[in-house]
Amino acid sequence: MIKTTVAISIMTKLCVVTLIISILAPLLVNATEDDYQLKSAQHKSLLVAVGCFWCGEQAFEQYAPGVVEAVSGYAGTDGIENPTYRNHPGHFEVVLVEYDPTKTSYQVLIDYAWKNSDPFNGNGQFCDYGPSYKPAIFYDNDEEREIAERYVQETVLPNYPTWKEKDLQIPLLPRPTFWTAETYHQNYYIKNPGDYGYYKNACGRPQRLKDVWGKDVYDCYHNLESSCFENVTNASGDVVEAELNTKGAEEPEAALLPRKYWITIGAIGTALVVIMVSFLVVKKRGEDNKSKQSMELKQLN
Repeated sequence: MIKTTVAISIMTKLCVVTLIISILAPLLVNATEDDYQLKSAQHKSLLVAVGCFWCGEQAFEQYAPGVVEAVSGYAGTDGIENPTYRNHPGHFEVVLVEYDPTKTSYQVLIDYAWKNSDPFNGNGQFCDYGPSYKPAIFYDNDEEREIAERYVQETVLPNYPTWKEKDLQIPLLPRPTFWTAETYHQNYYIKNPGDYGYYKNACGRPQRLKDVWGKDVYDCYHNLESSCFENVTNASGDVVEAELNTKGAEEPEAALLPRKYWITIGAIGTALVVIMVSFLVVKKRGEDNKSKQSMELKQLN
């Protein structure tokens, strides 16, 4: 009788343990925390993939209200750990947008994510193609998922009645772990404004966004002087004054050519000068030798 009781007790404990593991297992699959720490416990974050993360970073930091920081990085449910720019299979290029919910909301920022994407290109964005550059919006809980779904139904489709939902290629996905990209990618539009501006224009991003959403809409979402959004509704439903460009950065002006091209041109120019000088030196020496030989012949005669 005692042995039977002990056996039942053990079986009961095993069942409880098994039940606990089955409940926690789905939660532990993506248990790795983001490697970016928010600046305040009162802040929240949004994760989006809008193509090149340089452009996404600028779009949110300069033009989206209530944004505290936008960080370039990598994220993907099937991605490797500790991804790098040269090695990030299974990852999207993403932007983690840290925001103050008293000054903006998830819904407002979802709007900016869509207005900075080509919703008809699910294989990349603008001139960048491949898995890394596919667009996506990520949700962290059911509330965010419902907000993102309602945005499409209540904002996108009503305002663009000729669009069909089946043609929209921006998936809504569960939020994976975020990995911060290398330091040289962060604030690229501030540190390298000429190169960044050249890339952005050469990639066709501004023109394509104008073609998709309309020039007036593009100007509203990409102009610090725009009066389209002087006020926004925050996460609590309160209307507050829109605060943009948290870092006070100037809008980048595109360089005539990227810096690396000027370096190449300079190197080629230097090489040509060296070749030309060498040629002239050799030519001068040849002429001097001929003149010397001529003088010697005259002396012999």
